Amino acid sequence: MNFVMKCSTEELALLVSLTGFPNVAKGILEAGLGTKTQQEWDAVMEATAHQLMVKELWVEEAERSGEIPLSEEMQTFIKSYVESKYMVRVPDAPNQHAAILHHIKGDTWLLHSIDRDIIHEFAYMTVDEMPQVIKDYYAFSEKNPDVQRTFSLSEEAFDLLSIRDQVKKVQMLADLAPEEEMHFQAFLTDLDHHAWTLHNISFFHIPSIDEDPFLENITFFLPGKEGIWIVSYREGEELPVQVKLESTDEWNAIVQGVAVVAKQTSE
Repeated sequence: MNFVMKCSTEELALLVSLTGFPNVAKGILEAGLGTKTQQEWDAVMEATAHQLMVKELWVEEAERSGEIPLSEEMQTFIKSYVESKYMVRVPDAPNQHAAILHHIKGDTWLLHSIDRDIIHEFAYMTVDEMPQVIKDYYAFSEKNPDVQRTFSLSEEAFDLLSIRDQVKKVQMLADLAPEEEMHFQAFLTDLDHHAWTLHNISFFHIPSIDEDPFLENITFFLPGKEGIWIVSYREGEELPVQVKLESTDEWNAIVQGVAVVAKQTSE
């Protein structure tokens, strides 16, 4: 990977705004700082401009000439980041962290690491580095379950799983067999240990900056005491959502699959 830069939410928003994407910049600011008045935003941006000067990212000569006060290299970088057409999102909500992989050109992707919606770090990488980046990001320990655990749910029941106090309703909807119920309870224990939040890796197509990203694929999973719970969808089944406890090797295969999908955008 090739490191590009590290900056705050405010600095990133100002860089994006100066490069000609004010609406995108506003979205970045609101994600990190919440909604503010225009006067408050202006004050934030003025203070942030001083920070860019300290970091020598603000080109004063260009400003004096009435041009965008950023280097051509920085403008090109910001433009390629904002106008990326494909994105792989790898969130870690319990730790307030996220890694977002943006397709730039050919085999080149941009890793955007976000810490608590405060700190943003960027690095270029190749699509072949993607599996290792994702594995390192989660750093799951090696596990091989001794017991095969699996259960199936309807889409409605699976959606309700995100709400802790809806567990009884999920059980009612699922009507699990005794053995499946045991596996379900083991899953709930692991879910409770992870702030009742499933991890996911999602793949988006972004037709343009004026359109919402289109979700093309998503995989849900949860690290557990005995292995990694992986959620799969079986089209046409009465209970299409299968939750199965898998080994780390199976998890690694899924991560390799993410890179295969990403490679298709590079062709």
